[in-house]
Amino acid sequence: MIYEILLPLPIQKTFYYEVSRFSKGPKTIPTGTLVEVEFKNKVIVGIVVNLIKSTSLKKPLKQINKVLNPFFFNTEIIESINFISQYSCNKASMVLKMFLSNFPSRTLKIRYEPRKVNKKLEQKELALNSNQREVVNKIKAIPFKKFKVILLEGVTGSGKTRVYMHKVIEVINQGYQCLILVPEIILTTQWVEDIKNDFDIDPTVYHSSIRKKEREEIWKKTNLSQEKLIIGTRSALFLPFTKLGLIVIDEEHDSSYKQEEQLIINARDFSIVRAKNSSCLIILSSATPSLESSHNVKLKKYEYFKLYKRVNNVELPKFRIIDMKKENNIISNELENSIRKNIDSNYQTLIFINKRGYSPFIICNKCGHSRVCNKCNTSLALHNHPKSKSYLLCHHCNYREIFENSCQSCKQKNTFIFPGLGIEKIAEIISKKFPFAKKCVLSSDIVNSTSKFQNAVSDIVSNKINIIIGTQLISKGHNFPSLKTVGIVNIDNLMNGFDFRSYEKTFQQIVQVGGRAGRKNLQGEVFIQTLQPDHPVIKLCTEKSNEYFVDWELLSRNENNQPPFSNYTSLIFSSRKEKLVVDFSNKIYEKINEKFENIEIFGPAPTILYKKNSFFRYRILIKMKKNLILQNRVKNFCIKIKCPNNLKLYIDVDPINFV
Repeated sequence: MIYEILLPLPIQKTFYYEVSRFSKGPKTIPTGTLVEVEFKNKVIVGIVVNLIKSTSLKKPLKQINKVLNPFFFNTEIIESINFISQYSCNKASMVLKMFLSNFPSRTLKIRYEPRKVNKKLEQKELALNSNQREVVNKIKAIPFKKFKVILLEGVTGSGKTRVYMHKVIEVINQGYQCLILVPEIILTTQWVEDIKNDFDIDPTVYHSSIRKKEREEIWKKTNLSQEKLIIGTRSALFLPFTKLGLIVIDEEHDSSYKQEEQLIINARDFSIVRAKNSSCLIILSSATPSLESSHNVKLKKYEYFKLYKRVNNVELPKFRIIDMKKENNIISNELENSIRKNIDSNYQTLIFINKRGYSPFIICNKCGHSRVCNKCNTSLALHNHPKSKSYLLCHHCNYREIFENSCQSCKQKNTFIFPGLGIEKIAEIISKKFPFAKKCVLSSDIVNSTSKFQNAVSDIVSNKINIIIGTQLISKGHNFPSLKTVGIVNIDNLMNGFDFRSYEKTFQQIVQVGGRAGRKNLQGEVFIQTLQPDHPVIKLCTEKSNEYFVDWELLSRNENNQPPFSNYTSLIFSSRKEKLVVDFSNKIYEKINEKFENIEIFGPAPTILYKKNSFFRYRILIKMKKNLILQNRVKNFCIKIKCPNNLKLYIDVDPINFV
């Protein structure tokens, strides 16, 4: 018998091997078996994808070195790899590489431990309001052994986790495995502790930052069905589950689920693929669902449940729009007065700005020279946190240099000015206005480890902090009992972005961060500081209902034939040689234009970030109708594009980032 084997190599093909007649192993190796083979003098782990009787190859076949029992990829994994590789224009071998990335190394002792029958988890009597009980009962009535997508929408603070965890316990008690995906693991430590306390279950936490040996151990136990509940980031989706019964995508709208390096893939969408091929239930949970998910509810593709009430029937915060055209300061008078009242009453205030650093760029007020990254065509941002020496940083390639207030162009000193707003500038303003208040600045540049972040969160929960100043690191998933007021600064920057999702991202950001206010017997308040107080997105944020925004935005998307009513595929050509990128992208444009009708082609044109890490980048954006046959034809063409040396092509299906 000849075995067709898929290897985790950047090659769009499979390879053929045979088993020695003198082998002591099984006579026939089934599809899905992991095997060790030799390829170009290297030993590689691959997977058997097919059994055939003969090939047209004239060369003698190499033999399989070893069958790696008891490890095995079931049909679901193979089907999911094949589907997502075709849909996302990735090589199946590179998707397989993700599944094998934490396969136990030779240094790890592999022992087969038969799965122990665990004692059933007893469901605790948790306090639920009438709305939660109703949704828990409706989800309980849905069998988990059949594929179905549920969109669980709930206002911020409505206890969505408690609702879906009832289904998690049910699935585990039936002997199946559960996966809960979260956008960022740094945000979840306290949340995981709450799950342990509320449900008497100790989930396994999995992400790329834990030790390699620990990841290998989790991989092994998952494949042997010994891990029952895993909570992890998108990398956890590539664990080799054998008995999936439920997948939950928490904060399903979050753009962090889109992987944009190496393998360009949307983990939320791939989760749905895995659930379908596992014939199991998947729950998408969010306070601000993505437009795609809301649209699928309207098309009756997804089941839909909503939590309208907060836990303990606490009222949602009141939103107030501040017209910054009438203000003279960066912090409005109304927000400043609220902060003072909160300090006097021992309540907390959160100032939110989604911009790292002190200033997004610096410029000489004598000659107009601005400091730009040598590797990227973007300005260097000034970072000026009091605990470190001021430095300039590229937020794309991480190039860094010490800041010297001396212009390289006109040779004048102390001439740089710092326009724009970053979190560190806001922190400086707050420190001057409230010098005796206890402050906490939460940004990935400052709080750059899990321990630092958890210490800061602990201080906030204990009400040791008066004023929290944070980026989106603090905008979701947290329950701060003493937080009364949220001030949202510089939101116009996001709302007037360059991609068609700008309004959706702005709405989600405002609702999510505003939802941190007034969680525990407090009437919260949210101040939206804007130069566009009459903008529909700003006004819709005050309606306390996603439905109005979803209907308004879907109408606009439909009129402009934008996703989810059409599909985009982005081709990004990248090379250190500028002329090569320009010439080759134009050549591919001509071929696409000749070959396909009923599609729109934008470009080729420089990407917004034209030069990134010394690579020049051009983009072709293909817009297609919702036509599966046409989409597959275009994707098959894109996959077969052969690039010259020194040029890389990145294919991004359903792009989220247009930089």
